[in-house]
Amino acid sequence: MSPALLQRQAALAAAALLATLGVLALRDRSEAAAPLVPRGPAVRWESAIVGVLRPEAYARATTCGTTLDSGTLGVAHPVLPCGVDLVLSLGSMEVRTEVVDQTPVGGGREFDLTQALADELGVQGRETIRWRFAG
Repeated sequence: MSPALLQRQAALAAAALLATLGVLALRDRSEAAAPLVPRGPAVRWESAIVGVLRPEAYARATTCGTTLDSGTLGVAHPVLPCGVDLVLSLGSMEVRTEVVDQTPVGGGREFDLTQALADELGVQGRETIRWRFAG
């Protein structure tokens, strides 16, 4: 074998080795810099002034077909459809609930809570809470 041929093979082997190392280095960088998994949309909380349903609202069928009792967790909302799942929050307490009655509310309130839900959240009378759609 001629010295020129050996030199040429050595140069080709060195080039192949450098190319391999370059590919490995780029692959490692791309794996390390992989984008984070995209997160879903941020949870959007709304605030609302709420009250507590009056005692005469109980032991009767609501417009949603639910008969309210002392253990019913739910809200009466004038617009949201029956059965819509919501999460309500007051302070550090969060409770998942649903619309159990579609009825107008007055006194500057946006919706009313059943007594059991008000007790669980710690709502007494008229109060500002946070709420969002459950999802």
